[in-house]
Amino acid sequence: GQFPEFVVESERATYSAKAVIVATGFYDQPNLLHVPGEDLPKVKHYYDEPHPYVFQHVAVIGGGNSAVDVALETFRRGAASVTMIVREPALKSTIKYWVRPDIENRIKEGSIKAYFNSEVVEIRPKEIDVRTPKGMLTLRNDFVLAMTGYHPNYDLLEAFRITFTNDAARRPIYNPDTMESEQPGVFLAGVVCGGMETNKWTIENARDHAPKIMDALAQKL
Repeated sequence: GQFPEFVVESERATYSAKAVIVATGFYDQPNLLHVPGEDLPKVKHYYDEPHPYVFQHVAVIGGGNSAVDVALETFRRGAASVTMIVREPALKSTIKYWVRPDIENRIKEGSIKAYFNSEVVEIRPKEIDVRTPKGMLTLRNDFVLAMTGYHPNYDLLEAFRITFTNDAARRPIYNPDTMESEQPGVFLAGVVCGGMETNKWTIENARDHAPKIMDALAQKL
């Protein structure tokens, strides 16, 4: 064939292949805060359901859709307090239009406290320190829900010798007609194709990646 041989080793077996499709997404690689105390068990980078946070003081970090959804749900399901900490001066413009009035009204009435242009600088078992435009604050806290986004596993991509754009997005370079990277025989599919622009590809607009790859493989194998 026109592809080199690949050997893929896993915990279960070793596989040989003429081509590899990397479709690893990004959800297992959270964007970390890099602050003292982030390794405490009260800090979560993933959210599944609100019940553990009933009667608890919750800090939600981030200003996107995930952060807004988490703040609203934990508030409505009985958290003792919900505080949003957002590095930007406002919530993201991409907030769902049917959710924006809800979160803005909850912030306006004080049901959910929000600090903008602010960031957590230290996390302790029962408190967090927050840097705000008005100075440092120490807030009572039981859980930190860091909805700060995710990124591709660049170590894995680099192991495949995939190259990237030389900008902040660090998008893998590939042929959009075949989804093949510059490394022959290595194909990309799904949200991993967007690099740090993790909202570029979704289930809906990446559906044609697989047919493109299958067509390319059919022509070469």
